[in-house]
Amino acid sequence: MIRLFATHPTLPNALMLVLILLGVMALPGLQRDTFPLVPPSDVEISISYPGATPAEVESGVCRVAEPVLSEVDRLDELQCLARDNQALITASLQEGEDMARFHNDLKAAVDGIKTFEEQTEAPVTRVVERIASVASVAITGSENPRVLQAFADALADQLRADPLITQVVVSGFASREIAISFRREALDRIGLGIADVAGILAQQNLTLPAGTLAGPDGEPGLRFDGEKISPQELASIPLIVNGTGGRVLLGEVAEIREQFSDASGEAYFDKQRAAIVSVNKTASQDALRVKAAMDRVIQAALATAPATISITLSQDSTANIRDRLRIIYENGLQGLALVLLVMWLFFGLRLSFWVAMGLPVSFLGAIFVMQLLGYTLNMMTMVALLVAIGLLMDDAIVIAENIVRRFQAGESPAEAVSRGARQVAPGVLAAFLTTAMIVGPLGMMTGNIGAVLKYIPIVLLVVLIVSLIEAFLILPGHLYHALPRITMSGPVQGTVNRLFDGLSERVMVPLSRWCLRWRYLTLGVAVGLVLLSLAPISGGFLKYQSFPTLESDTVEARLLLVQGSPVSRTEERVNKAVAALEQLNQEWSPEQPQGQDLV
Repeated sequence: MIRLFATHPTLPNALMLVLILLGVMALPGLQRDTFPLVPPSDVEISISYPGATPAEVESGVCRVAEPVLSEVDRLDELQCLARDNQALITASLQEGEDMARFHNDLKAAVDGIKTFEEQTEAPVTRVVERIASVASVAITGSENPRVLQAFADALADQLRADPLITQVVVSGFASREIAISFRREALDRIGLGIADVAGILAQQNLTLPAGTLAGPDGEPGLRFDGEKISPQELASIPLIVNGTGGRVLLGEVAEIREQFSDASGEAYFDKQRAAIVSVNKTASQDALRVKAAMDRVIQAALATAPATISITLSQDSTANIRDRLRIIYENGLQGLALVLLVMWLFFGLRLSFWVAMGLPVSFLGAIFVMQLLGYTLNMMTMVALLVAIGLLMDDAIVIAENIVRRFQAGESPAEAVSRGARQVAPGVLAAFLTTAMIVGPLGMMTGNIGAVLKYIPIVLLVVLIVSLIEAFLILPGHLYHALPRITMSGPVQGTVNRLFDGLSERVMVPLSRWCLRWRYLTLGVAVGLVLLSLAPISGGFLKYQSFPTLESDTVEARLLLVQGSPVSRTEERVNKAVAALEQLNQEWSPEQPQGQDLV
């Protein structure tokens, strides 16, 4: 096979062009993401229990549901979190099982429970999908939360109007409500109680279908529309109407105001009240394309926004993707340049060019296979590509050097390429198998970590397999035609080869002879070095850690308070943490480059 490809006039070039074209066609469609798509493993069951404390939720919901749900097949773990007014039950699926069937079994089991407290609402069951966050912006500038929410809702509508953006979430606010406060003396004066007013409001605030009106021109639908949705409309509701036409309106005996139901949902950015607009993506969308569309919409919104409103990028998950892509690009160029330079120093430009071509050809072939497997260009696959840059050139260099050596020994180009490649094939394949045995076990890990890390060995081995195809089938064909024109007698190549030969003859050969002469001493030194390398582990100096502690540019503080704590206490704790952060910023900012703020 090697000789056939090496001596054929078109097969090596045809195979190389096929790999390049397939990779180039697959590259635009290769989705860029933060992390690989991991199948969901959790089902969440939400059961509302209005007015209940966490203890009541635990006794009335959790302890009733847990025995029933524990009997569901394929259940790995079950948790129930009791909160004010709500119970959140999380059920984890055993690895490798069918999620749809598991979800249906859980839903049937919880719907069949009839012993919940009477006040509990119907359970809501859903599969917990991973939220792929793209970026979020903070809208600040107005102290009126209604203004912020109105602008955030308008911006969200503009974002949703873009065909590349499908998921937009506005946060920083609780649900809106209309609060009605009555003056007791006013109610006593008109002879009504709270229950009487509530009944009148229920009667006056209705939206009901009223049938159809039959006629020769059609049957239009009729609807009674009496719903009041604003404080002004509620204020105009009559509470009492006497026979002379006099009326007492709700607004005359009550204070009506629109507000947010819960202050604990408020968001702040740089100590200012803020609305957070977050853009997420679906599993089939490209994160960088979604971020680019988001930037275009925000720039257009800034052009028409009031002068008091500012829009600031508060979170961007695509920055890591761009950084990894830049590292791959720069490392790839550096690898190509180093291979070209080193091989040129010994063998000239022609041979170094064909050896260096193994990098782009292998990468493009691997990209086609990645798209074929449905993989994305994410943090894990990019780690595999970065590792592959340092490995895939070794095979081509070894094969090329051996082919040139046999050609210089007097063999014909056809014999040199076929025998030279076959001679080093066992060693090259052994190196590949060694790498596969080292990284392969990562693909067999279980759990959530294993579901993410498995992409590293798969992509790495795909790149190395494509590089083996290039090194054994494409490279020999190019060297077969290039060998007669390879010159090693140039001024640079001649000087480098003489220096290298001198180093080999004067240093390496005598050192090898000395090691063979004192073989037992050499073996003892080697064994001693191995034992010395094991000593820090057995002595406990080298600690085991699943993941290294990496520096980050983000500090996150989570404050846990007792359930039911007032919002004022939470604000007090947050202000204390912010004050400490500001003090740290003042003390350390002068030590930063050019005096820039640390925070």
